[in-house]
Amino acid sequence: MMSQTLRRLLLSSAILVLSGQAGTASAQELRYSWLDLSYMSQDVGGITGTQDTPVAGQFVDVVAQDGDGVRFRGSFALGERFYFFGEYGSTDIDVDAVVTNQQVVVEASDEFDLTSIRGGFGYRWSVGFSTDITFELTYDSIDYDFGSFAGESFDADAKDVGGAIGIRHMLSDDWEIRAHGRYANGAEVDLNTLEFESGALYGAGFSWQIVRGFAIVGDYESGDVDTWSLGFRLDMDED
Repeated sequence: MMSQTLRRLLLSSAILVLSGQAGTASAQELRYSWLDLSYMSQDVGGITGTQDTPVAGQFVDVVAQDGDGVRFRGSFALGERFYFFGEYGSTDIDVDAVVTNQQVVVEASDEFDLTSIRGGFGYRWSVGFSTDITFELTYDSIDYDFGSFAGESFDADAKDVGGAIGIRHMLSDDWEIRAHGRYANGAEVDLNTLEFESGALYGAGFSWQIVRGFAIVGDYESGDVDTWSLGFRLDMDED
């Protein structure tokens, strides 16, 4: 999976750089101090699990679906090459459940909280006035908070170090496009064992400055959990 992700990232990087060379001379330099707030939608891809309950002979099957919420992100430049960043996301994910025992089968539906926190330090390597390659070392946290239908517990969380490589390119003074691939130890969850597996995620995004220092941003990331977001960004570096 990692090799496939790296191939996609390298291909995306080449396309971004080559397609943007014509407009590089008129594009502005990339900024690394900003705040944004976005609407976020996540699809957990029908993750399933089965757990016993405190009642003998009774168990619960769940199927997680999709949901929406919000995400807050920020970045702060530390000199010419380094930057610090962080993000917090929270979504309410739909979940269907079936409670089964010797007497009855009961269907139920509810929502659970999917919370993610990510932060760390990055290094920017400029390959042109308006194109940067970025390298990031991160601390990643993800928390599946299911609650309970019949005394069972599907709650699971993972916290560990991760890393990412990406590319950012300014097509013009108003348009930025970007792509990334990252590695996380909490990329996949098994709701039967409540254990996480490491894996790769990849994504792409854009920023469109609608007025000076204020932009619309959109991002998509694919993995065990598919995430897309749309929101607004305030540029803290804008003159």
